[in-house]
Amino acid sequence: MSGFGLNIGKGGDFLPSIRINGKDGGVERSTWDGTNRGLEVIDEFVALFDFATLQVGWIEFSDKGPDKRLVAIGDPLPERPSEKHKQGIQLVVQLPDNLGCHELSSTAIGVVAALEAIYNTTIAAPEWDNGRGQVPVVRLVEFIREKTRHGARAVPVFQVIAWKDRTSELEEHRASPRPRAAMPASTTSAQPAATGSTQMTPPASAPSRTPVPDFG
Repeated sequence: MSGFGLNIGKGGDFLPSIRINGKDGGVERSTWDGTNRGLEVIDEFVALFDFATLQVGWIEFSDKGPDKRLVAIGDPLPERPSEKHKQGIQLVVQLPDNLGCHELSSTAIGVVAALEAIYNTTIAAPEWDNGRGQVPVVRLVEFIREKTRHGARAVPVFQVIAWKDRTSELEEHRASPRPRAAMPASTTSAQPAATGSTQMTPPASAPSRTPVPDFG
């Protein structure tokens, strides 16, 4: 698995979800509010990524909805509930234009690896200040299409384009892990697979000139 040692949010909270398609690419937003179910495509995905809300563990996605057994990063992982549960991660992100906080969770290897890469970028930045400072505005730049021995996948590429003060909405979902000096070394790579990859030019490391949206 990845360096995410892998429950975000609080037990009774409900948040709509963000789904990053790790097979075909694309991002969708759930508009389920407990009564009405809906889904919409996000063409340009930009959000505040608050890794202070990060949780890791076991997730099963099914037609009945996700079953998540998660803990704050740094805490011991729970027992695997079933063979259908895969290791995965979850964090809370905040969308612009008053769309508010959403849960972003995934068990897809390429998606988790890409999230780990932007996590490592975030925690190494002085703006982060061990989770006491600002949070990154993250843009999904592109998907790298790959063919692996397990089939096709689409690996997202994320980029930090700005830093913002943590909002009160995000603060409500902060996780409380045990203190941890450093993440263990990752065994997962977001680089293109050795065979069948579509090589693409990586984004520049400097912040994008894309306008930063308003998060309220």
